Amino acid sequence: ITCPGVLLKDKEELYLSVTVLGQYKKTQCVPAAFPLFFQEKLVFEKAFADIVDPGDLVELLELDTAVLELIQLVPPVGKILATYEENTRDFLFPDPKLTSGQRGLDREILMKRSSSFTGIAPKLRFSTSSLITESVLSSGRSHIQ
Repeated sequence: ITCPGVLLKDKEELYLSVTVLGQYKKTQCVPAAFPLFFQEKLVFEKAFADIVDPGDLVELLELDTAVLELIQLVPPVGKILATYEENTRDFLFPDPKLTSGQRGLDREILMKRSSSFTGIAPKLRFSTSSLITESVLSSGRSHIQ
């Protein structure tokens, strides 16, 4: 995460929280100085037991929201510095014209800064990869995972 020219007044560490497909994960904490480097892979898995048509999966992903939050460990509960929200389909499978190079690799997005965050909006650079597999239920019906 880059934010040129911005110095954080609070010195507590920061982390990135990510909610996708109804699952919450967070990164390890890093020191409070831009640029922030989160060199981690967050893995989200979900099985959709009643989905047999890929179009139905697309609809479910469009209804789900991916939420990313940059949080600083300021007592008592932490302070959200910036957020980013997008439907999960577009988050996982971005429009090719919005990416450079291969799909999902080295994407850049501007986060929306909170009212308590001074300076320009933080820019998040990340990549995503998705794997959709079909599996067979014990009853013989297939479903997409």
